[in-house]
Amino acid sequence: MPLQPNTNELDYTILIKFIDGQASPEETAMVLVWLKASPDNQALYFQVKDIFDQQLAAKITAEDADQSWQQVLKRLPAADQRRLPVKHGSWLKYAAAVLVLLLAGGAYLFTRNDPRPAALVTLVSKKASVQTVLLADSTRIWVKPGGSVKMRDVKEEGEREVWLEGSAYFEVVKKAEKPFMVHVPDMTVTVLGTSFTVNEDKRHTAVMVNTGLIKATAFNRELLLHPGERGMVVDSQIQLDHVNPQLYAAWKDGDYKFEHTSVNEIAELLRANYGYEVEILQPQKFRDTKISGRVLITDEKSLCKALGAMLEAGIRKEGNRIIIQPK
Repeated sequence: MPLQPNTNELDYTILIKFIDGQASPEETAMVLVWLKASPDNQALYFQVKDIFDQQLAAKITAEDADQSWQQVLKRLPAADQRRLPVKHGSWLKYAAAVLVLLLAGGAYLFTRNDPRPAALVTLVSKKASVQTVLLADSTRIWVKPGGSVKMRDVKEEGEREVWLEGSAYFEVVKKAEKPFMVHVPDMTVTVLGTSFTVNEDKRHTAVMVNTGLIKATAFNRELLLHPGERGMVVDSQIQLDHVNPQLYAAWKDGDYKFEHTSVNEIAELLRANYGYEVEILQPQKFRDTKISGRVLITDEKSLCKALGAMLEAGIRKEGNRIIIQPK
């Protein structure tokens, strides 16, 4: 019988399979429907995911998990016991231990009041060009000019936590036993295996998701972000909207793929990617203007020329300002 999405309840074992990358397409669809149903479901997802990650890192044995499972069964009413799965398998045993921790009040939830360690080493220092770094776990990072990346000063293998100043694009290799974390001012990004851009400048801190799911945490609020979504910190609050994430990573190679992009989106993109202040003269004349197409932008001159042709507008650069006006 096909599995039916339930927006109110979800079997923890299916959630664990989803987190562990073992869920079937039907189960994955169930989890995604359930996640979108309410903020409470998203909060529970983060709780279970954090506990599960800790269990994997701590290498909890099957015997320990099985004993925990038996203790849970003894504490639940007979009717609830009948609804719980009785199959055996490694993912079920982890699910049992998760349930024990949740019933115990989440005593082992992953929390960080001040995540910055005492000693950090610089992987990428601030330079005027795009830099790339390949981590030991094969994660690749592109750092925008003016940015830097640091890690803990430790010798252990598998370190998956970085501190970023500026902006960078990440392609994170999935390792279920240890999530990857990015710390920037006002925000922490937690992933297992995704691609995304983190942008931190004098205006805002934001993360844009290209592939996979990520957790963005800021000012005691957590957001689960899907591809095409952006989490942005504005006035000490994290907000969600939708963007074309490819455009916000295009600074690394100049490959821009516009899809029905408005002039206001272009102005925001120029601010985020290059730090320009943008002035649009007679904006009402661009109200219905949207551009699509692919262009290669190699320098400021090609940027203004390409955008001018696509917008059918006059574009000029004055210092750190770009002015867009109708022809």
